Amino acid sequence: MTQTDVSLFLARRAPLAETDRLHLAEAVARVCRVELTEVTIAQRCELCGGAHGKPRVLRPPRTFVSLSRAASTVAVAVSLAGPIGVDIESVRAVGRAGFDDVAFNGPEREALRAVPMAARDRVRATLWTAKESVLKLSGAGLTVDPRELTVVYPKAAASVLVMEPRWQLLSWPGASLDLADLHLAGFDAGPGLVGTVATLGPEVPRIVLLPQT
Repeated sequence: MTQTDVSLFLARRAPLAETDRLHLAEAVARVCRVELTEVTIAQRCELCGGAHGKPRVLRPPRTFVSLSRAASTVAVAVSLAGPIGVDIESVRAVGRAGFDDVAFNGPEREALRAVPMAARDRVRATLWTAKESVLKLSGAGLTVDPRELTVVYPKAAASVLVMEPRWQLLSWPGASLDLADLHLAGFDAGPGLVGTVATLGPEVPRIVLLPQT
């Protein structure tokens, strides 16, 4: 991946999942500059065979997508360079009791305790979206216990952590992808939300945020 842009779209979440999937197809058509009728996207669960799971673009070829929903927003990411994962989360949602115990491992919980209380939920949400975006990129989703992944900030200072949360995946024992080529980039998903895009390639991509049509 050589400075390949990731096209990211944010739109109002629809009452029906089918409408959000239409957003996905429209985004692909726009990025690939083809008609909507030329876009084919399939979803199939690797475990049960159901029509859900990671969306895969059958047409146009060599197009990669990811979708996430939180609160009233849906995020769609499109890349022509390689696998991608996107996740958005509500800052309020991750503050519920017991969330840390099922989402984070010991070192991550310890790092969160070093963050000032006023900023902790936002940092917590950012850490969670980093994990989710990686799991979506891999295709595994939440069939993997998120505590198996250890995501860290490269600088230990909690004050820097709050100001500029550039997370990195430090370890994932069961990973089938090369962690050296994995890049995590945060983005502004709107009021009360945070978002992270995960990409795979030799270079850090540039994210372009585009209005949904």
